[in-house]
Amino acid sequence: GRPSPGPRVLACAVCFVCGVLMALLGSGFAAVVFLAHAVVAATGSAEALPSATELMAKYDALTGGRAAMAKYSSIKEVGTMNIPAAGIDATMEVYKDKSGKFLQKMVLGAMGEASTGFDGTTAWQMQMGNASIVSGDQAKAMKTQADFFSGFHDAAKYKSAETVELADFDGRKCYKVKVVLLDGTETFEYFDAATGFAAGTTRDVESPAGQITATQILSDYKDFGGVKLATKTTVKGGPVEVTMNIPSVEFDTVTAPAFV
Repeated sequence: GRPSPGPRVLACAVCFVCGVLMALLGSGFAAVVFLAHAVVAATGSAEALPSATELMAKYDALTGGRAAMAKYSSIKEVGTMNIPAAGIDATMEVYKDKSGKFLQKMVLGAMGEASTGFDGTTAWQMQMGNASIVSGDQAKAMKTQADFFSGFHDAAKYKSAETVELADFDGRKCYKVKVVLLDGTETFEYFDAATGFAAGTTRDVESPAGQITATQILSDYKDFGGVKLATKTTVKGGPVEVTMNIPSVEFDTVTAPAFV
């Protein structure tokens, strides 16, 4: 059979994946905006596309939005993460509360446990038994991920957004929205033209392997306590593909010791 990769190879793969995941997932696919403009089709005839505001408002309504999430004080997600290129099948638990605390635990088989967290002030990580404080863009991304409402749209966080075209994304016809964050970072979001749900994002990110285009694909939405969440996320970046499945979501079961 195929030989198992050594600890150094696995450690590098985990670091690479963590870099991509924090850069992409930390930005969330939360992005909404002010105004979007009509786009002129390549044929020269004007074809009105839904505005970014309309697309994201529809998505929020479909998922329950901030109003549905505001009923709760904490969320716990339990699932799995698979990285075929590294031979990794991991279990994963994610904890968040409304005060802005966040913890993600992954059990990576023989490699043991890896954790990342944000306590409301400081971002940190523990991998291969080594703990460290996280700073810079990764810390910023973790703070964003810790936001209890990060999955929903907040126009105050964005400089602009514009629906640019009807595009093919993951085998689906999707409206492509260009979002510019306040710091100038650009992200493209895709909304399924048939259902209105968010289909994913693409973004150029810095990773341990240099700058890459990271793609996040969202699918299999399910209702948990009035909040519809994507239970399958696939992240593709460089040579690595990561698939995360979250079949279990609980609200208001997280207590303070979970973040210690």
